[in-house]
Amino acid sequence: MSDKKKLPFRQLLKAWWQPYRMLMGFMRPYRRRFFIGVAFGAGFAILTAALIPTLYVVASQIFGSSGGAKMPKLPAFLEGVRLPEWMTLRPDLTGVIVACILIPSVMLIRSLFSYGNSYFMAWVSLRMLSDLRSAVFAHVTFQSMDFFNAARSGKLMSRITNDTRVAQNAFTSVASDIFRDPIAVVAGVAALFWLDWKFCLAMLVLFPVCLVPIAIFGRKVRQAGKAEENEAGAMAVILHETLAGIRVIKSFARESYQADQFARSSYEQFRISLKVRKSADIVQPLIETVSALGIALALLYVFFFKVDPLKIVALLLGTFVLYEPMKKISRIHMLLQKALAASTHIFEILETKATIQDAPNAPKLLNCQGRIEMDQVSFSYGSDQNALTDISLNIEAGKQYALVGASGAGKSTILSLLLRFYDPQQGVIRVDGQDIRDVQQTSLREQVGIVTQETFLFHDSIYENIRYGRLDATREEIEHAAKLAFAHDFILAQPQGYATVIGDKGCLLSGGQQQRLSIARALLKNAPILLLDEATSALDSESERMIQSALERLTEGKTVIAIAHRLSTILKSDQIVVMENGRIVEIGTHAHLLECSKVYRRLYELQFHHESDHLAEA
Repeated sequence: MSDKKKLPFRQLLKAWWQPYRMLMGFMRPYRRRFFIGVAFGAGFAILTAALIPTLYVVASQIFGSSGGAKMPKLPAFLEGVRLPEWMTLRPDLTGVIVACILIPSVMLIRSLFSYGNSYFMAWVSLRMLSDLRSAVFAHVTFQSMDFFNAARSGKLMSRITNDTRVAQNAFTSVASDIFRDPIAVVAGVAALFWLDWKFCLAMLVLFPVCLVPIAIFGRKVRQAGKAEENEAGAMAVILHETLAGIRVIKSFARESYQADQFARSSYEQFRISLKVRKSADIVQPLIETVSALGIALALLYVFFFKVDPLKIVALLLGTFVLYEPMKKISRIHMLLQKALAASTHIFEILETKATIQDAPNAPKLLNCQGRIEMDQVSFSYGSDQNALTDISLNIEAGKQYALVGASGAGKSTILSLLLRFYDPQQGVIRVDGQDIRDVQQTSLREQVGIVTQETFLFHDSIYENIRYGRLDATREEIEHAAKLAFAHDFILAQPQGYATVIGDKGCLLSGGQQQRLSIARALLKNAPILLLDEATSALDSESERMIQSALERLTEGKTVIAIAHRLSTILKSDQIVVMENGRIVEIGTHAHLLECSKVYRRLYELQFHHESDHLAEA
């Protein structure tokens, strides 16, 4: 038995209603337009029901005028109205003309109400979709890094694009139908009662029978709908990973493998979607069958009780007029069931709190000098083994520090903790004497520039990629940063200069060019603290020398922490921090460590063998 079935009815109802209550929060800013749409819908419903007596009046006038039959009186609101002379030439013609005008008049007004209902509901619906997607996207981007470590990008994309659309469509469709169609049914039934209450009672006996297939197949729609949304997310994962890893896929010649994976997922979604359609679509034929049975019983009723033919025509036409709102009412349950899983997924994301939170009333970190202290910091990513253990490090403002060590020593983790992507389990990190957990995250990161080993550039122009470092920068400042990064010349050589679009992740540029744009972006930010994570790894020797010259100008008066394996970077550092297995084993200058540290000497000999040979020859 599922957990939901074990819940008390009150809690089950609350859990079922919660997603829709939260969706109503997105509708609230537009409630004025929403209720205008509801009012138009109510008018449409009332006029739909008004078609029943209208049809009876029209039928009475048309069929009653033949054979000298006595004409029924005109409606009360038309009594005393002065009619044109041509309409009074034949008394029986007056009612016929009025009747003929009555039908298009009612239909015209009904159509206007229908348009108003559709327009305002569509406006609210589309605006809700926009707001909902924006809210989910913004909430996701503000999540902590551990959220993204556990999440799959494709499923997040599916939640933001597909699930929000399903939830919004269901909510607005239900919100429109749940007001309009019951009013149409109630008013229509009242009109049928007015015509013949016995006939109407017999028809209402069949109504509960129509609810049986709705209840049975609605449950199946909910279950299949949840599976359909999950499979849509799985397909989005395959699609995203294929496009993001296309180089790896092609290098391993795995195009067919990826295509087969996508085809299997697509077929599974087809199978589940078909199950949803089967469960949803079978309801209407069943209801129509019951309705046909009702018509047959109505004809028997006419035969045995000798009902006025005009009245039975009006009754049957009225029954068909009520068919559409009845059909939509039966669909409401299906829409609610299908959307429940999508809404639940969305609000599970919206209710997920970021693990890294600003302290209440946290101040901004302003006028940063760049002094960093790590006091007995220990950190683990969740495994039994610590990534960092008892790290204590004082970094002076305006100095350049290099972190060296084997892979997995904890170098990149230190940078992540300084940016407060994560909080340490033990110890304190301070910037200018302030615990970074006590200041606003955004203000901390505004004081830090970073260039990573894995360069990421947006599918946009070179100009916009550099401007990303500081959005209010002028063109002169952007070009100056590019010159400092020795990128200006190759940018001007591009087909459209700074306006050149560089493709997905900068794929139209070489690795060295991508890295120089990334460095230009960091230079433009001009933050007092600069983190370099293998910043020159993608550059050839000549480009590296140019970048090192740029970094020398950049680092004046700034604090630089660099992770690098290249000898040139280490030699120019004020202090080198040697790390091993998440601990600091030695701190000193290159010359001091080469003489006194076995760990550093071993790293030096392994990683910089060719450079040391070159220096020895010199």
